[in-house]
Amino acid sequence: MREKNTYKRGISLLLACAVLFSTIFCLQVPVNAATIRNNRVTVSVQASSTAALRIRWNSVSLAQGYVIFRRASVKLPWTRVAVVSKGTTSYLDRNLTSGKPYQYAVRAYRRESGRNIYSLYTPVTAATRPLKTTVIAKAVSSSRVNISWTRVSRCDGYYVYRRAAGENWKHIATLDRTRRSMADTRVSGGTKYVYCVRAYKKGGNVSYLAPMTQSSVVTTPAASSSSNGSSSGNYSKYSTSQLDVMKKILYAVETGGQIYGNQDYDDFTEVYTNSSAEHAITIGAGQWYATEAQRLLKLIHDRYPTKWAKEWDPNNYVWNDVVNRDWSTYRISASSGRAKIIRKIIGSAEGIKCQDELMYEQIQEYEQEIRNLGITEARAVGMLINVRHQGGYGAVTRILGKTKRPVTLDSIYAALNTDTGNQVGAYKTRQAKVYSWLKTYMS
Repeated sequence: MREKNTYKRGISLLLACAVLFSTIFCLQVPVNAATIRNNRVTVSVQASSTAALRIRWNSVSLAQGYVIFRRASVKLPWTRVAVVSKGTTSYLDRNLTSGKPYQYAVRAYRRESGRNIYSLYTPVTAATRPLKTTVIAKAVSSSRVNISWTRVSRCDGYYVYRRAAGENWKHIATLDRTRRSMADTRVSGGTKYVYCVRAYKKGGNVSYLAPMTQSSVVTTPAASSSSNGSSSGNYSKYSTSQLDVMKKILYAVETGGQIYGNQDYDDFTEVYTNSSAEHAITIGAGQWYATEAQRLLKLIHDRYPTKWAKEWDPNNYVWNDVVNRDWSTYRISASSGRAKIIRKIIGSAEGIKCQDELMYEQIQEYEQEIRNLGITEARAVGMLINVRHQGGYGAVTRILGKTKRPVTLDSIYAALNTDTGNQVGAYKTRQAKVYSWLKTYMS
């Protein structure tokens, strides 16, 4: 009996020691420290200038403060730039270099048992804006303005904008950093224009633009008239309603099943589906092929970088291909993950808007080329725009070489009916549809 009581006292003593030890051990591990370790601070960019970046982050309830880190490259170690109080959720980093990317991270901390315990973090990449350039514009004819600008260090390229008198700014070109000039051939005679060139720097998925600077106002000379009553350079342009007719026609014959007004904005066509000569994918309602498809995706990205990064392509699978791959031979299957991302992008409301914008730009580019060949009648111009979109500039000159004078819709269509053995001549049904719609809808 005494042995049993002794045994019970021993067990009780062991249990008491275990409880005491566990109590002491638990007191040595700060509960809040374990909690703050599991919190994450995510950083975003609030503002950017040529010499400063303002970042912001989410607050952490247990934090006693935040430590801000910065580095100029992922290959470099982090540098601590500031420690701020727990009530602060933004920071302005000054005296930075213009046109340069930076990465930031913020970690919440709490002091426990004589040492700081830090949270998790998600960094962000941003860039300071490049310096502004000086722009010079010179009207050299009724249909051409030459634009030049000074070089900007550390930029990735240039956005070029044009504004006609009484109109809003319009983006007309995105050029790489080696360019210092361009010719604008989509202008009208006797019109005042102002140009703006803004350098840009990529930081993450965002293009940070330089401050805006404008050229002086330039006025194109009025188009001169020749003896047959046609202009020698730039002729009267399509109206908004005529541009809309051409857009509907081209969409209809490309993806709309040859039904006027129909289109398939999220179309994705694999290599060699349309022709054995097409070595890259074709996308969108206007059947943009190879580098034109790349141009469309760049336009959408430039217009909506945040939505691209957060909703459409968060892992940058497609964007990395847009920037780094050769799109003259870009081939992916329609069932691939990248193809699904592309269809999601071009089928979105934003993608549709950009497709329409690009189609209008291309119609105006083709119209200018054709009018510079001396073609003035609106329907004839429209038929040749269709030829240009389908077969290129060479097809336009080939068909014109077969066309009886004067050049009209009827004489062009007659020449098209004699064209065989090529991408344009083989599509007799398409040409008949375009001819019919131009007769019906083009004033």
